[in-house]
Amino acid sequence: MDIVTQSEQETINLGMAIGSALHSGDVLALHGDLGAGKTHFVQGIARGMGIDANVVSPTFTILNFYEHDIPLQHFDFYRLEEEYELDDLGFDDYITSGVTVIEWSEKFSDRLPDDALHITIKKTSLTGRVFQFQFIGDRWLQVEKEVQKYAISH
Repeated sequence: MDIVTQSEQETINLGMAIGSALHSGDVLALHGDLGAGKTHFVQGIARGMGIDANVVSPTFTILNFYEHDIPLQHFDFYRLEEEYELDDLGFDDYITSGVTVIEWSEKFSDRLPDDALHITIKKTSLTGRVFQFQFIGDRWLQVEKEVQKYAISH
């Protein structure tokens, strides 16, 4: 399923729609070049989950943790070089609870759950983006419905 956004706000709004349907244990694997809008999308996910913290890219910290009823764990694998670094972070413990969103997830794709939601973001213009969703398994039915509702209303 492909969804087009034409502005930062639309990208955030799409994230909000998805965030409202996420459950503890959900893992979202984000794919996209630098500047594709991954962090804006995660800002929307956080808002949709009811988190009003200032969500920023974890490029230099590797992980930003946002405490909430269902916590948000925002990883960025960009600066990681070796798989053992995930073990040092306790990565496998994080993905069993809370919502985990991973930027540059392709660097260690074999460490992702089989049913992770893969989202590829492609930049089409200065503010235009195409989001490609790969829903695997029944766990994503509610999220898929929210994405469809978003598509119909925009």
